[in-house]
Amino acid sequence: MFVEQSAERIRMVRTLFVLAGLIPCAVLAGAAVWRHSGGHAEAIERECETLLGLPLEIGGVEHLRPGAMRLAKVELLSPDGAAIIALQKVDVETSATEVRLTVPRLECTPRAAAAFAGLAGDWLSQPQRFPAAVVVDVGELVWGAGAADAGGRGLRVECVANDGVRAVRARREPETSEELRVLSTVAAERAGASGSQPDSPASRRIEVHCAVEEPLPAAIVAAVAGIPEAAGRAIGADARVRGHVDAILQNGRWSGDCDGLVERIDLASCTARAAHRLAGEATVSIPRFRIEAGRLADCQLDCSATAGRLGQDFLDAAVRTLGCRAGPAYRSLAYDPLRSFDSLAFSLRIDGDGMLLRAPGDRGAALIQAHGIAILEEPSGTVPTERLAWLFSPPGRAAVPASDVSAWLISRLPVSAAKPAGTRTAAGGQPVRSLPAAGGKAGVPGEF
Repeated sequence: MFVEQSAERIRMVRTLFVLAGLIPCAVLAGAAVWRHSGGHAEAIERECETLLGLPLEIGGVEHLRPGAMRLAKVELLSPDGAAIIALQKVDVETSATEVRLTVPRLECTPRAAAAFAGLAGDWLSQPQRFPAAVVVDVGELVWGAGAADAGGRGLRVECVANDGVRAVRARREPETSEELRVLSTVAAERAGASGSQPDSPASRRIEVHCAVEEPLPAAIVAAVAGIPEAAGRAIGADARVRGHVDAILQNGRWSGDCDGLVERIDLASCTARAAHRLAGEATVSIPRFRIEAGRLADCQLDCSATAGRLGQDFLDAAVRTLGCRAGPAYRSLAYDPLRSFDSLAFSLRIDGDGMLLRAPGDRGAALIQAHGIAILEEPSGTVPTERLAWLFSPPGRAAVPASDVSAWLISRLPVSAAKPAGTRTAAGGQPVRSLPAAGGKAGVPGEF
C-alpha cells in the first residue's frame, strides 16, 4: 500500500511539473521564436497596413521591453509598389493612449511629404481609425533622397486630441519659431443644419498656422499643401519658399492671410505648358496675400528676374491684354520671335478695384529692359483682373475661358470693379470690347 501511494504521488508531481514548468517554458520559447521569425514581422506589417492604408515592408522586429520594439529596414510603399519612405530603423513605444515613434534619420522627398500630409489629414478627420495620440521624433531631417545638407536639424510631430479638437503640430528641433499647427473641429450642429455628415468637409473647421523662416524646397511645400507633385515641381527643382500662413477652412472654403518669399524660380519650367514661354531665374516677394471664401481678395507682390529670354508673342499679349506699352526696344531689328532681356522687374497689386502693374521706382516705367533700354513699359492705369487670365489663353481663341489655367484663374481672382480700357457701350447697354492693338503707343512700336 505504501509503494502504490508513493508511485501515485510521483506521477502527480511529474504531471504538475510538466503542466506548470515545461509547458509554459515551451510556450515562451515558441513565442520567442515567433517574435524573431518572418511570420511575426509579417503580422506586424499587416496590422500597420490596415492602419496606414498603404503597403509596408519590415525587415526585422526586436522587442526591447514590454510595449517597446525596434523595427528594422522599414519601407512604406505606394499602391503600385514603389518605395515612398525608407528607414533603417524605427523605435515604437505603445500605451493605451499614445504611440511614440523615434526615427534617427529621415530623407524627405516630395512623395514622402505628400504621404505624411495625407496620414496627418486622416488622423485629423478619422478619430475612430486613430484613437490614440501619436508623437514622432526625427533625429535628423534632410530634404530629398541622398541629401547631405542636414545641418543637424531634427523634427518633432505631435498628433493630439482634447475635448473634440484634434491637432497636429510639427516643429524643427532644436525648437525655434518655425512650426506648423493644424487644428480640426467638427461642429455637429452645423453638420445637422446643412444636412451633411458630421465628418464631411462642410461640417469641419480647420485652422492652419505656419511659420517657415529657413527656406524649404518648393516641391516639399507644395506636397504638404496637397498640390500634385508635377505641379509642385513646375516652378523649378531648386525653388525655395519661406513665409507665414494663417488660414481657416470653413463651410468648405478657405480664408486667410499669408506672406513670403519664393526664390530661384525657373521661368522655363513655369511656362513649359503655358501659351507663352519665358526663361530665366526669378524671385517673387509677397508682402500681402489675402483669400476670402476661396477667392483672392487682396494681393501685393514684387517680381524680379535677370538674364532671361521671352517670346515676342508674350510681349504682344502683354500689350494687347494687360494694356502695357511698347518701349523703344519693343521689337528687334530682325523681328526675332525670341527675345533676350537683361532685367525684368515689376510690382503687382490685385484687389476689388482691379489690377495695377507698376515698374520699380528707379526704372522709370520700364518693366523689361535689354541693354538698359525699355522693351516693355507699365500700363497707364488699373485694368480688370480677368485680363490676367486672358494672358494665359492660347492665341487665336476666345479670351476666357480658353484654357484650364484661364478658367481656374477666373474662378479665383477678385471680381473687378474696374472698367476695361477701350470699352464702349453699344445699344441696349451691352459692353463692346475694343482692345488696343499690339504696340500700345500711338504710332509704330520701337525697334531694337
